Amino acid sequence: MAEQSPDVRLVVYSAQNESGGYEPVPPEVILPDNITYSLRCPELGFITVDTNPNKTEYITNELLNLPWVDEIERDALRISGTVQYDEKITNNSPDQWAYSRIGIHNVRKPTQNLSICTIAVIDTGADFDHPDIGKLIRGYDWVEQDSRPEDIDGHGTALSDIVSQIGGFISSPANNSTLSIIAERIGATNVSLPASHSALAITHATDAGAGIILMGYGGTEPSLAEERAITYAKEKGVLLIAPAGNEDSNTVHYPSDNFNVISVGSVAKTDGLSYFSNYGIYTELVAPGEDLISACTKNGYCMSSGTSFAAAQVAGVAGRIKNEYPGLTADEIRSILQTTATDLGRTGRDIYYGYGLLNAPDAMKAAEELRLQKTLKEFSSGNNFFEMKRNLGQKNSTLYDLTLNKGWNFVSIPAPLRSQKTCRDLFSKVNTDSHTIWTYRGVNSEWMPHNPDISPVPMEGILVFSDKLVSVPLVLETNRNSSKGVSPGWNLIGSPSLTEISACDLLTGSNSTWVSILQFNGTRQQYDPAIISGAQGTFADTRKIQPFSSFWIYMETNGTFIRSSAS
Repeated sequence: MAEQSPDVRLVVYSAQNESGGYEPVPPEVILPDNITYSLRCPELGFITVDTNPNKTEYITNELLNLPWVDEIERDALRISGTVQYDEKITNNSPDQWAYSRIGIHNVRKPTQNLSICTIAVIDTGADFDHPDIGKLIRGYDWVEQDSRPEDIDGHGTALSDIVSQIGGFISSPANNSTLSIIAERIGATNVSLPASHSALAITHATDAGAGIILMGYGGTEPSLAEERAITYAKEKGVLLIAPAGNEDSNTVHYPSDNFNVISVGSVAKTDGLSYFSNYGIYTELVAPGEDLISACTKNGYCMSSGTSFAAAQVAGVAGRIKNEYPGLTADEIRSILQTTATDLGRTGRDIYYGYGLLNAPDAMKAAEELRLQKTLKEFSSGNNFFEMKRNLGQKNSTLYDLTLNKGWNFVSIPAPLRSQKTCRDLFSKVNTDSHTIWTYRGVNSEWMPHNPDISPVPMEGILVFSDKLVSVPLVLETNRNSSKGVSPGWNLIGSPSLTEISACDLLTGSNSTWVSILQFNGTRQQYDPAIISGAQGTFADTRKIQPFSSFWIYMETNGTFIRSSAS
C-alpha cells in the first residue's frame, strides 16, 4: 500500500474591516467534509484547517463559499537553526569573543532599580530547568497546545540564554538577569514550523506584555497570518527582531523581510560577513554569529553559529535599553541601534552589513541622550516625567553638604561658592562615569552641556550624575546678594533660599507671574503633583521648595529670583 501524503494545512482569513480590525470568525465554524479544524486566532481573523492534499483545490473552493471567508492560503513553513552539544564545555563564559566585539563589557552597570523588560523568544521553547538562564516565563507550546513550551533540542534554549546574558549584564548565573523571557514553542529543529504558529505566538506574546519579540527562524514563503501578527505587535509598541537567514543568499526571507522587523545578519571574527549569512536590502544590522557558547538542554552547553544567535544579541541590547530607559519607544530604540552601529563595508547602509555592527556602549549612551531630550519635551508640554533623580543638600552651622544620590541629580546652589571652584573641581571626587553635566537654557529651549571650567551659577539648575551616594562640601558666600532671571515658558531654576521656602514666597514683591512648578520627589522617584499659583489643597502654592534643589517653573512673564544676604 502506498504511503499516504500528510495533510495540507490551510489558513482561512476573514476580511479586514473599516476600523483596521478583522471581521469576526464564527465561534462554531461549519466546515465541509474531509476537513479537520486545527487552530483559531480571533485577534487576527483566521483559523487553520487540515485537509487531504488530493482535495485541497476542491476544499478551498468550498471554503470560499462561506460568507465570512475572504482569503485562503497554504500555511507557509519556517525553519529554525541548529545547535551542537559539546560535553567539553562546562559553562557559558562571559569572556567569549562575540560579547567583547559588541562592547557589552564596556557598558556601565545599572545605577538604580530598573524596570523589568519582557522579551519573548519564539522558537523551539526553552529548558526551564537550566541553571544559567534568567527569569523564564512559560508562554505556550503551539505544537502540543499546552502551557509547557519545553525545548527538546536546544536552539530556543540557546537563544534565551544569549538574550539573558546580554540583557542581564553578563551575570553568572544568569538568573540575576533584569530581563524576563517569555518562551514560546512553535516547533522543533529540523522540522518545518508552520507560519500560523509563528503568528499565534507573536500575538500571544504581545498580549502577555512582551516589549521585544525575537523570532529565531525563517523561510522563503510569505504568510498573511504572520504579517497580520507583526502589524498587531507593532501597533501595540513591540520591537520585533529576526535573523536574516543562513542560506548565503539574497533571496526573500520571512519574517525578517518585513519593514516592521529588524533583520540581523552575522559577521565572523574578522568583521567580514559570515559565509552562511543572508544579505539584501532588508538587512538592518549585523552581530557576531560564529562559535557562540550558550546553554543547551539537559543542563549542558553548546557552541553554535547562525544569524539567529546574532539576532539574539541585538534583542539583548534592545532589552537592556528598554530596562534602563523604559520611556523610549520601540521606534526610538530601533533608530538608536541603527545610528550607533559601527559602519562596516561601504560607507553608510549597504546590503551586506545594513547600518553596521551592533555597538552596545554607543547605543546605551545614545539612549541616555534621547531620554534627556524627551524630558525637555515632556516638560514643555506640561506633562510629568518619571526618570530623573535629585537629592537635597543638608545644612550645618558653617558648612553646607550637597548630597548626590546614585544616578542623576537635579541640584543648584543659592549663593556663589567662596572658593570659586569650577564644576570640574567641585565634583572632582564624584565619579560621573563620563556623563556630561547638563543645564537647561530656557531661551533656546534645549539642554546644554555645562562648562566644566566655570563655577556653578547661583540658582541655575544643573543635572549631575554620580555612580554612588556621595556628599559634596559647599562653602558659600552667603553675605552677597544673588539673582537669576527667568523667561516666559519652562525654566529650570534653583531655590534662592538656604532653608525651606513656600512656593508662593519665591517671587515676593515681584510683578512677574508664574503658573506652575514641578518638583521631583527623591523618595518616591517621581514628580509630585504640580504646584499651581493661587491654588489650595493638593496643588497649593504654600507647599515647600527645598534648599539646594532645582525645579521646573512655568512663567507667564519675565521674572527675577533674588536671594538677599539676609535670607
